[in-house]
Amino acid sequence: MQFSTFEPNSLKQAPSIQMIGRYKLEFHLFSQSENLDKTPVVFLGGAFQSFTSFKTEVELVYQTHPVILLDLPSQGSNDQLVPELGLKDFSSLLKGFFEVQGIEQVIMVGISYGSAMATLFAAEYPNFVQRLLVSGITCFRRDTLVLLLEDSLNLLAQGELKAFAATAVSNLVNHNRMQETEVGKTYRRLLYRQVARLNANEQLRYAQNTRRLLRFDGFDKFPTCPTLVATGEFDNFTLPEENANFAASCADAQFAVIEDADHLSQFERRDVTSELFYRFIQDKCIKGIKGTRLFQGSYSSQERRLQPRLTLENDQAVLVDEVTGIQHDIRIVDINFSGCQINLKHCDLTLNENSKGLQLYINGMNHHFHVRIMERHQKNLRCILIQRDVKAADELIELLESIDEFSPHCMPVIAQNLRLG
Repeated sequence: MQFSTFEPNSLKQAPSIQMIGRYKLEFHLFSQSENLDKTPVVFLGGAFQSFTSFKTEVELVYQTHPVILLDLPSQGSNDQLVPELGLKDFSSLLKGFFEVQGIEQVIMVGISYGSAMATLFAAEYPNFVQRLLVSGITCFRRDTLVLLLEDSLNLLAQGELKAFAATAVSNLVNHNRMQETEVGKTYRRLLYRQVARLNANEQLRYAQNTRRLLRFDGFDKFPTCPTLVATGEFDNFTLPEENANFAASCADAQFAVIEDADHLSQFERRDVTSELFYRFIQDKCIKGIKGTRLFQGSYSSQERRLQPRLTLENDQAVLVDEVTGIQHDIRIVDINFSGCQINLKHCDLTLNENSKGLQLYINGMNHHFHVRIMERHQKNLRCILIQRDVKAADELIELLESIDEFSPHCMPVIAQNLRLG
């Protein structure tokens, strides 16, 4: 195992390659000579992350530990397509890599999609993992999340890259909480452009990775090593309560909420997130870090701040079924960026959870919105809004922001009803 010194441009250099059977693993190894006896820290990234995404973390951890940045097949910048592999198969590849490199134990860090692989490995090979840190743990089969991921796959298959990118960004960024997370239009548009410009290989890898998540039935065993589970308090992609429930299933886990952040806390609250992560990696106390809340016991969804559902002064709208061509006059009971509740003026039993071509036209707005029905009770429908157009999303944000949150038209309710999940 040959570690290199870390330089400012190191992450832009071509990675090393290790073949495990016919599978290609790409990696960087960094360490200062005085730290070679320490347990190396392994970073596994999320769906749209590359080695450069971890520059801040590497610079910090490099001070005290060897660092391994690793892209398994189809992950990060590794272009090998492996549709035949399931999530659990990556554990064997990780084990093979560590054995070839002569690494007996690691500290694992998994972000978003990478959290699932890190967790599965830690649970399957406990002797290899000294500590485990996961952020935004994936693999929860929430109905709305499954629907959104399946919709993104359909858009990708149809070559609708702009709509796919708009949906992906809307899934990752909590647009109902951008004032708290301080996510601006510039950041969102940069993320949108990154996703919209995925090349053919990257599109295939996204599709294969997403199908792996959708096929995954859940964890049948959990890590036994010291574990930190963390996520943003406004994460509506992998919900805080889901992360907390996962932590409760582990033998020795803590759960931390990063304040004023969503699923992208690593970028939105970089300093706070880095301090939390680095303290845990060093086996130091993580209590009292400003900008975080640590839960040793149970975490209730009530801990999550309420997400406002807003009522429109002009609540009249039209729901158009593009499949049947029928237009339905409706009233919008309440709405936020993620979803709405509507009331049909005339009952039509053809509208149900299987309706896939529904477009919502709101009075006074230039754009319309793709709607999927999640629940129906007589004339009342609970729906999610699938954002497929950046300009339409911005127009909706402007409409919602124009409503005073503390006016009689605003009703704070538990986020369970209208969040992405």
